[in-house]
Amino acid sequence: MNYLKELNVFLDRLEMEEMSAGAAILWVSLMHFNNKAGWKKEFALPSMVLMTKARLSETSFKRARKELKEKGYIKHTFVARNRAPVYEMISQLGPEQITGSAGGTALEPDHGTARGTAPLYKQKEKKQNKHEEADAPLIDPHTFYEQHIGPLNPLIIERITYWCEELSDRLVIEAVKRSVEQNKHFFRYCEAILKRWAADGVKTVADVYRIDSMKEKAGGGEDLFEAFRREREQ
Repeated sequence: MNYLKELNVFLDRLEMEEMSAGAAILWVSLMHFNNKAGWKKEFALPSMVLMTKARLSETSFKRARKELKEKGYIKHTFVARNRAPVYEMISQLGPEQITGSAGGTALEPDHGTARGTAPLYKQKEKKQNKHEEADAPLIDPHTFYEQHIGPLNPLIIERITYWCEELSDRLVIEAVKRSVEQNKHFFRYCEAILKRWAADGVKTVADVYRIDSMKEKAGGGEDLFEAFRREREQ
């Protein structure tokens, strides 16, 4: 999906058809999350996350979502009561807009360009270690937390978003996994892991695995984070 072209067409259509402010901001928020997910055809997203992002009450959110669905901007499917709804963005581009024009400038976030354009969210990510599992599917951390630990609230949503920006989505997901493995089904434990990683210079999941390996070799007798930090500085 071409982010800039879709946005331009959307803004042009707003001049010709009526749309509530809530529906407009919800569409922009959905595009943001779809971009962050790597432009998947379908992506799951908790309603609480969307409401917080779009600054909409539950009633306004449901009304805006219904409006977007009825006007052909999105598809929306309920999976199960305890699972996040699934969304699909419907392209508003015509055939001539998809192929582009001679004087047009396009940004294709999902594939990049000859000059190496990447998805917008990837431009903000820290450089990833080449040994990190690049091919592993990237699940939305909010959805992952909700599925494995429990319900989200505005504070948890805000903190998860903070740690995604401070470290990375993959490290947040890894922290959730480790909380579940330790049978610590609460966010404070998950955040304690993230705080330690941030303080000790962990940047990627590969760094975490390296610390695990060092811990096994050392038998747990040394401060592994200190050893890891010295290793990175060499």
